[in-house]
Amino acid sequence: MIASSGVLRVRLSGRGGQGLILAGLVLAEAGSREGLHVVQTQSYGPEARLGASKSDVILSRDEIAFPGVTKPDLLLCLSRDAFSKYGATVAQGGWCVVDRQVAAEVPVGDAIVLPLVDTAQSLGDVIVTNIVALGALVALSGAVSQSTVRETLRGRVKPHLVDVNERALAAGWELGEKVASPALPAASR
Repeated sequence: MIASSGVLRVRLSGRGGQGLILAGLVLAEAGSREGLHVVQTQSYGPEARLGASKSDVILSRDEIAFPGVTKPDLLLCLSRDAFSKYGATVAQGGWCVVDRQVAAEVPVGDAIVLPLVDTAQSLGDVIVTNIVALGALVALSGAVSQSTVRETLRGRVKPHLVDVNERALAAGWELGEKVASPALPAASR
């Protein structure tokens, strides 16, 4: 989904402790490994856990002139507060991906609703929700390959957590592919 402009702006948003910064770092590094220009920035509230958190990633075929994401092409919201704050900021033609639990709390309009937390729980650990979400976003956008994300992830997580994270990535990829196939135009993928 790197647009005809050659740029994809991604915002991963939720609460501190959900691993959004790690997911953003993995996405940025995977993009760099594939020869793209990348910028990754992060922001989180003063609280160690549960405060606001976001990670912005820009992937581009050309040099990046402005490192900020104001209107993401792809927005992930893992909390109600994140959706309230950023849901209306998606660029025209962009996509907003929201966890099913968030969608149960607030109306999310035409956002893509996925069972991200539920999928992570089915793998035995809600802590990998970020990687389930990353897999879904990469499958939806086609910005980088699953294999490059998997290789990058192996280098970013502790060895004893590689297996569950790889399973989370694959499960998220499957969720994203199910949505992408019928719902999104082929030219966008």
